Amino acid sequence: MGKTVLITGGAKRIGKSIVYKLASSGYNIALHYNKSKKDALKIKNKLKNKYKVICEIFKIDLSNEKQTAKLIKMVLLKFDKIDILINNASIFFRSNIINTDLKLYNMTMNINFKAPFILSRDFAVKLKTGLIINILDTKIEKNNSSYAVYTITKKALKSLTFMCANEFGPHIRVNGIAPGIILAPEGKSDEYLDKMAEKIPLKKKGSLDDINNAVEYLIKNEYITGQIIYIDGGQHL
Repeated sequence: MGKTVLITGGAKRIGKSIVYKLASSGYNIALHYNKSKKDALKIKNKLKNKYKVICEIFKIDLSNEKQTAKLIKMVLLKFDKIDILINNASIFFRSNIINTDLKLYNMTMNINFKAPFILSRDFAVKLKTGLIINILDTKIEKNNSSYAVYTITKKALKSLTFMCANEFGPHIRVNGIAPGIILAPEGKSDEYLDKMAEKIPLKKKGSLDDINNAVEYLIKNEYITGQIIYIDGGQHL
């Protein structure tokens, strides 16, 4: 059947770009979505026609831990195995610590951290071999609280990346990618990104291809585990 990638949040933004990149390399795609069914179906049909790979879509609300715990099982009913897990799905709301209510805290924590924890655990238990890639954020190196809970979850996911790499070896590798100025937040323009980029060492924004190339590198280099690649033009510095 060929190799299969499970990617969460694969119907939008960075996830969508990674899906197309890996499909173009011959990987079958298990595409998770929650509210983006129309986009997921469109991607499924395009991958089948353009790249001749298998793409199955899976609706799961990652804020619900019981649903999350079903995802790996659901994928394995459609595919013989999962070779790569990419924990990409996350939510992103501006709110400092003082203004964060528990509803926002719990939802963000469940989607951004608890879901990758559950999926990584289940991947290790059921597959026993392969690669996990966690999509982080260059914000993990700073302590700005403008996006407090989001940043906390990504910091936690960084630590989980290291812990999983240590525990799951030698047969499962675990790495992270920390993007910087790549895509504008909803409601912001490319000019907003250009202005932000003036403050970082390379003084330019990145592209989705930069993320895709990092994913490809981590797949091909089988002697890398427990590493975070910052695709951020030096922003984390």
